[in-house]
Amino acid sequence: MRDHRLGYGLRMKLAAGMTGLALVASLGATLSASFAPTSAHAQLFKTDDDEDDPNQKPTDSTVWDAKRLQKLDRNVRKLERSVARVENKAAPPILIEPDPEVVALQATVDTLSRKLDQHNATITQLTAQLEESQHQNQVLQTKLDALTARMDTLTKRADLSEAHLKDIDTQLAPPPPPPPSTGDAQSDFERAFNLMTSGKTDDATRAFESFTTTWPEAAQLPEAWFRLGQLRAMKQDNAGAIAAYATALKGWPKTSWAPEATVKLANALADANRPTEACQAVAQFDKLYAKMATTDSKALAKTVKVRAKCPA
Repeated sequence: MRDHRLGYGLRMKLAAGMTGLALVASLGATLSASFAPTSAHAQLFKTDDDEDDPNQKPTDSTVWDAKRLQKLDRNVRKLERSVARVENKAAPPILIEPDPEVVALQATVDTLSRKLDQHNATITQLTAQLEESQHQNQVLQTKLDALTARMDTLTKRADLSEAHLKDIDTQLAPPPPPPPSTGDAQSDFERAFNLMTSGKTDDATRAFESFTTTWPEAAQLPEAWFRLGQLRAMKQDNAGAIAAYATALKGWPKTSWAPEATVKLANALADANRPTEACQAVAQFDKLYAKMATTDSKALAKTVKVRAKCPA
């Protein structure tokens, strides 16, 4: 039964092979009849089928060139021989010649494909380098911004330090000398008084101080001390103002500025937290100068009494 099946299968394969062979033979005969001269039919299955036929020319009905037509004819004949030798297992395989244009085109495609891969790899590498450069640039920009902010801070500190040093130099610098004496007490007093009324308090202070030492016996000396007390009070120099007012009021003079000098002496004593002495100065004001004092001086005396808690 098994042998019968094998025989049947073999017969079917042989029948199919013969049918294919007949079909290929018919196709080869048709192609040979169409594109080759009659003498070529006699050499259809010869061993030298691979050789080009120099006498073979294309017919008038085709547009192919002779070489391509001959190559096609050779490939068809090789296919015919391959089918004819289907039962001959020892026969070497027959290779069909590829089209050289196709081979050249395939080689070109392979070359271009390799170049494209190389370009893609180069682009990937350059992209990575660009990203790394951008990252480094961002890091450097951050450091630059920090250094700029630091520099601004140091510049501001340097400016403040320079201004502070200038203030210290100004404070440590000796005061300019007072203006030289005119040789007349009245002229020196008027010059100092004019400096005071024009707002040049520093110059006026030096001028009155110079007057008190230059003219110790002048009639304007008590008033010079009174004006000096006013100037010192403007600078919040309570101790200097108290000394100047007290010197001006020695002997409790009856001049026009005496009431103001007395009440301002009391106010300076109150500012210096010396309430007892402030109350004594207010008492002398009420006793000696209340009647001749101005309204402003009387109001200031009442304020000092309240601040120093003077007895009624």
